[in-house]
Amino acid sequence: MSQVAERVLVVQADDFGMCPAVTDGILEAHRAGVVTQASVMVPAPDANRAMWLARKHGLPLGAHLVLACEWEGLRYYPLTRADTLRSPDGAYLPGPPELRAADADPEEVHAELCEQLRVMVAAGLVPRHCESHVGVFDPHILADVSAQWGIPCRDEVPAPGIPMAVDSVWHLSTRPEGSKMDDLLGHLSTLPPGTHMVVAHPAADRPELDMLTDSGSRRWKWARPIRTSDLATLLDPRFLRACASWGITLAPLPTARSEQSGFSTEQTENRERKSPICS
Repeated sequence: MSQVAERVLVVQADDFGMCPAVTDGILEAHRAGVVTQASVMVPAPDANRAMWLARKHGLPLGAHLVLACEWEGLRYYPLTRADTLRSPDGAYLPGPPELRAADADPEEVHAELCEQLRVMVAAGLVPRHCESHVGVFDPHILADVSAQWGIPCRDEVPAPGIPMAVDSVWHLSTRPEGSKMDDLLGHLSTLPPGTHMVVAHPAADRPELDMLTDSGSRRWKWARPIRTSDLATLLDPRFLRACASWGITLAPLPTARSEQSGFSTEQTENRERKSPICS
């Protein structure tokens, strides 16, 4: 995709705002110069603080669009009425399979995703990109949201969705804990010219992560082990040394189209409020 010889690496941290340990771990990695952008979970409990910290520290943000709550010990709730998206306790259903089994209303899904973006704008942020949390429910709805808001989507979406302008996406979080650093260095050593993305889920190593789910749960590895090892890997001095040695530039994605076009926060909010799709 890229026409330049330069190698640019976007280091993306997902789940910003999920809980304080995640928020603070991502911010620590950003302030260390290794995380170049993050995606905020607007309905999550620590999202307001996360968005404030992003503005304070200049952390570029996208929207980690939420339709599911995978944790028993940490619950997040739809921002709209969205009756077909809710578990019995009022929180989101656990994931896309449960949403499909519940025959989730596509109009409610669309309205909920738009509301999450609207809240970001109301907080003084213009989303640079978006992607789904724990899987895509309906790629066509996601494509419509991407096109309507003029922001690229990391998930594979059909037209009129806007694809993210990167040449590759590599996931640190899915690598074995004991080999993450070696795997990351191996990946960097083979990067061709272009713009590439590494996706991670860093978090500070705190007991609150143990409260997300039971240690015997299949989701346990995503509660603490993956997140804390992601942060340790990104903060390892070998990462920045390798980037400098191999001429890899760390940078966020370019600003989204709505931000480039000069929309103020108020103008962008009014544009979305008037849209019949988002009503």
